[in-house]
Amino acid sequence: AEALSIAGADPATVGYIETHGTGTPVGDPIEVAALGQVYGAAAGTSRIALSSVKSNIGHTDTAAGVIGFIRAVLSLQHRTLTPTLHYRAPNPAIDFDATPFYVSTHTEEWRSSAPLRAAVSSLGVGGTNAHVVLEQAPPAPAGTPSREHQLLLVSARTDSALDTAAANLADHFTAQPATDLA
Repeated sequence: AEALSIAGADPATVGYIETHGTGTPVGDPIEVAALGQVYGAAAGTSRIALSSVKSNIGHTDTAAGVIGFIRAVLSLQHRTLTPTLHYRAPNPAIDFDATPFYVSTHTEEWRSSAPLRAAVSSLGVGGTNAHVVLEQAPPAPAGTPSREHQLLLVSARTDSALDTAAANLADHFTAQPATDLA
């Protein structure tokens, strides 16, 4: 509730939550119940997809939250809801019919005429918990003029590899002079 308040976001506008998703008989019902307290009444008739990246890569200890964050950002960028892999049936301790939630089980286009919003829940050992609300970036204005100068970053492990990468970049722009660097 605090994260939504800080974001100035109505819970009914969140379409996807990247959950901590412990996959345990006790942890998941507690997480869904807590999310339901905040999102349940406000969601109205809208449905909110739940998913967890842990089913794709396992538990990554202290990096679990940031990986969920990255996945949510990519979902917003690509307007795509991704599945919780290997999900077969709901935990019997979770009454999904009494919540606005459903578990995302397949990749689907995320459609909305309003800006997309997602949330990320991360629960840490010892009570280091976080919940953030994200909104898709606005589209870049069409026809934005290019700057006179553009900064191009080149990175390599060695000086000779850096020289080669810079030369390859220069060759590309020489061969493709109409490339819009912006």
